[in-house]
Amino acid sequence: MKQVRMPGRRLTAVAVAAVLAATGGAVAVPAAAAPVGAFAGDEQQTAVTFPLSSTLVSAGESGFLTRQSGEYSQTRWIRYADGSSTPLPVSADAVRGGVSDVVVTGDQATSLTQWRRLKVHDMATGAAPVEIDLDRLGPNYTYRGNAGASLVVAVKKADGTMEAHLVGKTGDVVSDRTVTGLPEGTVGFSMAAASSGAAALIAVSGPSEARVYHRVAVDLAAGAVTDTYPTTGRQTPSGAVSSTHLAWTEESPLGIVVAKRGSSETRRIPVTNMYNHRYGLVGDWLVSGYAATPGSSDPTDAALVARSLTDPGVSVRLMDRLSSLVPGPNGTLLVRGGTADRGEGLYRVSPGADGRPAAELVSAPGDPITAVLGSEVPQVVDFDRSSGVDFTWRLSHRNAKVFLRLTHKRTGESTENLIWAPGVGFADRGEQTVGWTWSGDFQGDWLSEAPNGEYSWELDVEPIDRSAAQVTRTGTLTVVRKPAPHDYSDNGTPDVFARDWLGRLWKVDPDTLSNVPLNGYGREVGNGWEGYDRLESVGDVSGSNAPDTIARDRNGGLWLFRGTGLTRTPLESRTPLGGGWNTYDQLAGGSDLTGDGRADLVAFDKAGGLWLYKGAGSDTSVYAPRKKVGWGWGIYNQITAVGDVGGGPAGDLLARDKAGVLWLYPGKGDGTFASRVRLGGGWSAYTHLVGIGDANKDGRPDLYAYGPDGATYLYRGTGDWRAPFAARQFAQVYNHTGDSYDQVF
Repeated sequence: MKQVRMPGRRLTAVAVAAVLAATGGAVAVPAAAAPVGAFAGDEQQTAVTFPLSSTLVSAGESGFLTRQSGEYSQTRWIRYADGSSTPLPVSADAVRGGVSDVVVTGDQATSLTQWRRLKVHDMATGAAPVEIDLDRLGPNYTYRGNAGASLVVAVKKADGTMEAHLVGKTGDVVSDRTVTGLPEGTVGFSMAAASSGAAALIAVSGPSEARVYHRVAVDLAAGAVTDTYPTTGRQTPSGAVSSTHLAWTEESPLGIVVAKRGSSETRRIPVTNMYNHRYGLVGDWLVSGYAATPGSSDPTDAALVARSLTDPGVSVRLMDRLSSLVPGPNGTLLVRGGTADRGEGLYRVSPGADGRPAAELVSAPGDPITAVLGSEVPQVVDFDRSSGVDFTWRLSHRNAKVFLRLTHKRTGESTENLIWAPGVGFADRGEQTVGWTWSGDFQGDWLSEAPNGEYSWELDVEPIDRSAAQVTRTGTLTVVRKPAPHDYSDNGTPDVFARDWLGRLWKVDPDTLSNVPLNGYGREVGNGWEGYDRLESVGDVSGSNAPDTIARDRNGGLWLFRGTGLTRTPLESRTPLGGGWNTYDQLAGGSDLTGDGRADLVAFDKAGGLWLYKGAGSDTSVYAPRKKVGWGWGIYNQITAVGDVGGGPAGDLLARDKAGVLWLYPGKGDGTFASRVRLGGGWSAYTHLVGIGDANKDGRPDLYAYGPDGATYLYRGTGDWRAPFAARQFAQVYNHTGDSYDQVF
């Protein structure tokens, strides 16, 4: 054994004990450490809280090393006694071995094989780190890992072969022992695992064209290889070692190979995935499981299971979920995962009273194995300001199906969406996060846009691996929009009514979410409407915040049907407004012609006189007494209130003459109109022109034209009085050939 005196700090108690053990001396257990067989934190377990987003790196008697998600360059040592943590400048991937309170850091941010000046930290005492300079030992010394305070170092010889050395430090003296018994012709090795008294290496020998791989166990006290096992095929760089067994993974056939030390006996346990499987040894048991990392969306069963190595076929399910596993001191394992009854956290696996491994919760309290950790759900959704709103939830893991149910409180109608499932193609919103972008669609019993009002939401998280019961979270939100003149369903889209030849009343609530202009299917909302010869949507004239409808019977009586804002029952029972209305040839309502914010009504009589009924906005008196505002209107066979389509101060009026020419009368804001503007001919092809309001959500009123045999079109508003409508587009509303509607409004 070579010894080199070097300037440096005093060796800590743990390092002294480890060196004495390696050289056959008496072992002095540090005062800060727990007695053999116990954790230093056993009496204060409840002080430790294990973050859900952390991964285990290594474990000792006084604490454990973790890597916080998103902090790849920083690892932290967490103490059992008080839960305090210390950051360490080491990448989690650079930790090899462990199984003690010792953590080794280096002087390079890259691979640990580049480290030249090492620092050995005793986390039990918190003393200043012991420094070891590999360059003082030789340029051919390369760090491979540590087993306690013993550094496992590769030393390349002149003939190209490689030795394994155990390096330590006592005071200013560095000890350097050569490990004996490596396979002949070893040209390289890496460290796979460590236990309290042994290290597991992967040794490579033979020429480059015919490499041979072995798994070897090194007795740290003796500094010698005690067991060597040839391996075949592709394998991972990890492994497990105990006083009785050595374990590793192989690809052909896929499985974990467990060798009984001191013999040639091996056993292969099949696994489904070589790279995400975590395993360790507890007595005569192999403990293994598929690791689902925090926030994982992997659907594989992530249970932790112990399998007997002496009684094949006997297994014990220890935990319902596993995300990381490391060997602990004294033949134990430390596991980050959870059980359905005790929750998610940090567990210690050790032999129970009956000799079988058992899992004990170390961190307290245990977080639920499937938990909703937080949410970002808006309290108010204004679809006038946004076409899409994001909802997000942060989960303990994403190995689950996640459903979101929205229920409209006023109507009781609800819609449910699958917003997350592994492998389905949902957008990845980040680790542990699921979400949904709501564009306003609402299935209910018919696809439409979501009505205004208060909603309850319910999030259901169903673990795919059935490791825990379903988790449910609830909340409320409110959808708001400005009132729209033709929006009978209170959902921001204009509705279109039609009466068929049987007297049935139909309503279409168009789906403006599609790319087809004015697309939707009719819903029957009433019958017995054959007694009316004129039906008109007139806006909110009764002060109910929903548009209303007037109907004139064949005796000249006018009736008001107040709007409810409900999709299924959009109109209340009728209320009489008076008689004598058969003096009028045409009626048109829904536009604010006087600039006071209320919908008005115009009508021209059989003599061609145009009359204004100013909206009063009262439930008991919907219109003020009439006022004559024009003459000569007998030349027209249809008038339509369309709102402000010309960009003027008030609502406008369309009039079609008997030759089929359409004219625009721009409103002046006082109930009268500016000179008419000719819009074009050929409009006699339509039986009904309906000012439906803003159908395409561009802020401008539009026009719906209905003709026989499916000739239905949408004219989008432009806001220009000289050409207030763009070219027509086919509208899929009441467009079925053969259907006949004699009133469309």
